[in-house]
Amino acid sequence: MKLKYRVDGEKVFIRMDDGEDFYETLYGVLNELGWKSGIVLNAIGMLKDFEIGWFNTQKSEYEKEYISVPHELVSVQGNISDKDGEPFAHLHVSLAGPSRSIVGGHLFKATVCNTVEMFILKSNLNLFRVKGETFRPLDVV
Repeated sequence: MKLKYRVDGEKVFIRMDDGEDFYETLYGVLNELGWKSGIVLNAIGMLKDFEIGWFNTQKSEYEKEYISVPHELVSVQGNISDKDGEPFAHLHVSLAGPSRSIVGGHLFKATVCNTVEMFILKSNLNLFRVKGETFRPLDVV
């Protein structure tokens, strides 16, 4: 199937299909719409071959884990902002594997397994990422 999305006022529904690169697809839609600020309302579906992380404040770096086994996408929280002129999605996820135990953290990359159904609300705030010492904090004009 081909990517589908529909806009309803300031909301967009995005359906991603099996095998698609999650972020490539998401950024493709955001760029086509010209959206650089938003709130991820929710997303469900499945991901595989994903990388999640936890920010270790003592080391000032992410500790990452790669998981190849398909997991149910239980929850997504996040926002869309402008980072160096491009849309940037800062997403945290909860995912359940075959044992139904939850893993979670910052989502770095993923491949869609079966489908992902996602809703985003466009924000009229000018959200953007500024340079920081250890990460790029969110700011607003």
